[in-house]
Amino acid sequence: MQLLRDFAGPAGLPPAGELARKRAELLAAAARPRPRRAVWGGVTAAGLAAAAAAVVVLTPAAPVSRPAEPEPVRILHAAAAKARALPDLVPRPDQFVYTKTRLADGRENEMWASVDGTHDGLAFLYGHETEVAGCRDGERVQHESHGRTVTNRCVPHPAAPADLPTDADAMLAYLHRSTYGEGDTLHDLGNEVVDLAGGYLRPAVRAALYEALAKVPGLVVRADAKDATGRSVLGITWDSTTEQGIGNQEEFRFDPVTFAYLGTGTDAVVSQGIVDAVRQRP
Repeated sequence: MQLLRDFAGPAGLPPAGELARKRAELLAAAARPRPRRAVWGGVTAAGLAAAAAAVVVLTPAAPVSRPAEPEPVRILHAAAAKARALPDLVPRPDQFVYTKTRLADGRENEMWASVDGTHDGLAFLYGHETEVAGCRDGERVQHESHGRTVTNRCVPHPAAPADLPTDADAMLAYLHRSTYGEGDTLHDLGNEVVDLAGGYLRPAVRAALYEALAKVPGLVVRADAKDATGRSVLGITWDSTTEQGIGNQEEFRFDPVTFAYLGTGTDAVVSQGIVDAVRQRP
């Protein structure tokens, strides 16, 4: 108190009126409701962490932009998804894959190809009926006109191959081991793709074929293409010409709505199915 007196110096009491006014101001201030203080002092570290986590969960993450797929790849992936959703029909070895195609000049071909490649099939090609002999015991006995037969050594070529890959990478490796030459060129691979696609493939296998084709470089889309029946189609093309000038520009054709396979650049698939005997149609 002595220090306060030494610092402030001598001072007398304020007048009574001034004391009364200050007392009234103090009582009025005490009667007013005090503003609510923040409660951070009572929040634990765990509570703060939970609140922060809630903010993180409730805050939407910024969308990650992905590069758009090239149009040929998008179409092939869509066709693969549609193929994979089809019913999985497993043909018997003694059945036949029936295929009817139409050429650009209006002519139609029909083929009954053996599912396992060992049974005798039949083909109507360009107006002529031709027996397609099966390969049995390593030999193919082809019956020709005037009762003549020709026997050749062979390996069965199934119209509905079994145990084909259902994975895109495995399918691409299979295509590169094609029966057409060494399988090291795009021309060889294109021949194998067209050959496989024209036969019967189980849904997962056909999907893998389209996904494998999507990995081939240099694909181009023809959105204004039409097939031999006049149908509007999506054409997927790639140049398979070899360095020696052998080959051409292959083309896969799909329905623009259902993405069903409709043939290649040389013919249009009109009908296809599994039948029990030659000359039978689905």
